[in-house]
Amino acid sequence: MDQIEEMHSRHQLREHQKPIPHPRLRFFLNVAFMVAAIVGLIWYFVADHQTGTIIVLVGMVFKFIELVIRIFKL
Repeated sequence: MDQIEEMHSRHQLREHQKPIPHPRLRFFLNVAFMVAAIVGLIWYFVADHQTGTIIVLVGMVFKFIELVIRIFKL
């Protein structure tokens, strides 16, 4: 019986949760991060180490912005 009550309380909590803030913006930022990370790693190993590192760091900026939006629910 305790499991049924626990499942019911979890279900009620999910119903009252706020919607995800700016889902399209967060999706775009995650895609930009992944593209920059992949391109940066390829560039790092194929061409120039310094340029590849800069590309990866730019991707990390996108991820950091997404993280701030997610954590502070802006």
